[in-house]
Parts: sequence; structure tokens; C-alpha cells
Amino acid sequence: MNNFFTTYYMALGSAQSDAQTVIQALVTELDPVKPTSFSLITILTVLSVGLAFLGAPSIAVSVLGLSLLTRTAAQVFTISIQQAPATAKALWPTGTQSSQSIQIGNIETELGNSTNQLAAMINNAVQLLMSDMPTFVKFCESGEWSGSTSLSLPSKVEGLDYALRTYMTSEVMNQNGWRSMPTIGPYETLQDVENSVGGNGFGCHMGNNSVCTDEFGSAHYWSRATGIVYRFFNKDLSSTSLTPYQVLQDTVNNNWAILEVLFDGAFNCTKEGNFGNSAVNFNWDGTLDIACISQLPTIVQCGSLCPVALGKDGICPFKDPKASGCWSTE
Repeated sequence: MNNFFTTYYMALGSAQSDAQTVIQALVTELDPVKPTSFSLITILTVLSVGLAFLGAPSIAVSVLGLSLLTRTAAQVFTISIQQAPATAKALWPTGTQSSQSIQIGNIETELGNSTNQLAAMINNAVQLLMSDMPTFVKFCESGEWSGSTSLSLPSKVEGLDYALRTYMTSEVMNQNGWRSMPTIGPYETLQDVENSVGGNGFGCHMGNNSVCTDEFGSAHYWSRATGIVYRFFNKDLSSTSLTPYQVLQDTVNNNWAILEVLFDGAFNCTKEGNFGNSAVNFNWDGTLDIACISQLPTIVQCGSLCPVALGKDGICPFKDPKASGCWSTE
């Protein structure tokens, strides 16, 4: 276990550096004026759960090059922190989300200066496990830590920064007017999408990365996992010269985020009424909820049908102004 946490710290340092390399391209394309601000606490929290993010089955199959060792370590770690949530909370940085706000133009510098904070976060988790016997027992309950399989991580773990990339990409999109509008099919085939989804009212043709488009560069992302199609658009057409299709293709080509996680994650986060709250949560049953790592606003037009059952208060979570800002795009 000690070797795992030691190698996890080293791998997080590498992931920290990897994340820094994509920030400039992300800023240049999606946030050239640089108004976006982040909570450093949230940034470090999302980075710290990078391995648990990879432990989710839907994520593991999406990240190319994820080794068997990494996948195993990710799954064991995820199970352990769900059995002992206090460990995960000790691993997260201390403070409130508003305690340190940073501009996107300063993220590279702030990440570079956060090495000591990462070390303290890992140390807090280890100290808790070594000093609190009930937590230690819960953390090790699966029995995997005493097996013959080594859970030590390599110094560089492919995809360990994907949680952070997804969060930053979705938040930049959010603060620069990009929105997602779900259409429940289910859409089971490519033909279902092309025949049923309107691109400016004239249908669309399937482009790259499961994004249906038209001659105007519109974008409808088709999630094969859920059968949902999401219209991706900017609420203020005058604020950008980028087409929605171009933005999604660049998101994939530059490894800013996994589209399935970006869209389905935000949908699930909004459906549960958690959008706008913490990026990482624990569900009532103790399972780790990473859906809200995607902060892409997912909405429906005012007056349209809610894509999920109404909540106990009779309100559609996709129309709640506090969650997504319901407005008409007419």
C-alpha cells in the first residue's frame, strides 16, 4: 500500500505536467479573451481522483493505452475509497471552492506550483490509514491489497489527467456560452440519427467521432452508450467564429476530453440535480460519483418535454435556472 501511494504521487506529478501542455491550445481556441476562472481547490480535487476516474468501466474502455496494471490499480483504488470515503476526503485539498480563484491564463503556473499541495494531500490520506484502524480495515476490505498482484503504478499513467482535462474543457465551454441539448431516442443506429436529428431542420450526415453535422457546421453528438443525441451549440452566436462541429473535433483531436464523458456525464449530473455543485461527490450508497466532473450545461428549451421524470418538486432538472439556465433559443 505504501508503494502504491508513493507511485501514485509520482504519477500525479506526471499527470500535472501533461495537463499543463494542453492548456494553451484550449485557451487559444475556446477562451481567447481569458475571462474563465477556476477554483484551485476544485482543480486539485479533480486531479487527485484521476485514478478513480479511470477505474470507472465506461472510462477505462475509452482511454487508449490503459495498461492492465493501471486498470487493475484504478479499480482496486476506486473500490477502496468507496468502502472508506474518509480516505478520499483526506486525499482532497482543504478549503472551500471559493477560497482561491484563479484565472485560466494562470493555470499553468498554479499547477506548476502545486507540487507541495499534492504531496500534502497524499500524505494526509496515508496518515489517516495508518492512524485510524476502522478506516484502514474498510479501505483494505476487498483483500486486493494483500494479494500477489503489485499495485505500484508506473511513473507515467496514460489518461491520469483526463478527469482534469474533462473538467477544464467543460468549464471553459460553460463560461464561454457552449451548451448541450439532449434528445432521447433511443437512437440505436447511424441511420436513426441521420434520419431523425435535424441540422437546421434539414437533417445531418455523420462526420467524425460520432458527431452528426451539416453544411453549416452544426453538431449533434451521438452517444452510442446511452442512445442519446446531444445538440451542441453556443447560446451567443456573435461571440465566436467557431462552428460547433469544429469545436468537438478539436476537443477529440487535441485530447481535451472524451465526448461520451463530456456529454453523458453532464446529463447524469443534471438529471440527479447536482449540476453546479461539487465536481466530485459520494452517492447515498457510498459509491463515487464522477458525473459532475463535466460542467457542460445540459438544457432543454422552455416549454418542451423534460427528458427524464420530473423530480418530487415537479420541476425538470434540465429547466431549473439554478442548474442550467432555462431560456428559449427561438
